[in-house]
Amino acid sequence: MISKNQIKLAKSLKHKKFRSQHSLFLVEGYRNCKELLNSDYSIQQFFYTEESIQSDRNAKLISELKRSAVKCEIVSMSEISSISDSVTDQGMVAIVHLPGEDETPNLNEMNDVICLESISDPGNLGTIIRTAAWFDIDSIFLSSDSVDRFNPKVVRSSAGAIFQIPIFVMSDLNDILDKSSEIGFTMIATVPSGGKNIYEYEFPARSIILFGSEANGLSDEILSKADLMISIPSKGQGESLNLAISCGIVLGVKTVSN
Repeated sequence: MISKNQIKLAKSLKHKKFRSQHSLFLVEGYRNCKELLNSDYSIQQFFYTEESIQSDRNAKLISELKRSAVKCEIVSMSEISSISDSVTDQGMVAIVHLPGEDETPNLNEMNDVICLESISDPGNLGTIIRTAAWFDIDSIFLSSDSVDRFNPKVVRSSAGAIFQIPIFVMSDLNDILDKSSEIGFTMIATVPSGGKNIYEYEFPARSIILFGSEANGLSDEILSKADLMISIPSKGQGESLNLAISCGIVLGVKTVSN
């Protein structure tokens, strides 16, 4: 039976302060837990409901977790709902150890990178991570003032992709962008308007595509690093595109171009 202290700990991990304090984060749902199992992340504990194992795929996953010596504990629906950050938690939640400090990116092993500056919306960040994995992006550079990548909504929105693609959190994007430029990366800044039409642009073989915050876009400092700017042309009356949707369009066009 899960203890009150275990529930208290799990609930606290919805907040960045306690994720940092305990070096733990939450992973919810079948798809995320499946990708988690196939990753190098270390699972402290896994909770599931009796109802969840009525599904064959869930039962198989839980059996795999047990064979991997993960501590698994059955809990009630009310208990897992109090832990979960999601309305539809699918009856399974893992408590996972945060990884160690990010290593320095090995730029020589990369060709396709996206760089995200000051991203504040967790749903957007998770969706961008998912999109980047779909289009086989090598790595993501994320400014340290962005939303925490281990925010439960980021993890959930990534649909497991957070365990598939390297994400490097940078306190200084300028340094890594300067180093990347020196070894031949083309810096491509995305802007709402005034840039080169993405449908008329042939993307280079090696590039870093820069995306800015939802509210303010890229800072002048980061824009100054760009070799060129690109924009998605509007055909209708909408004021702007959602950041994650813009990222998907750009990466899709880039894939066709390459």
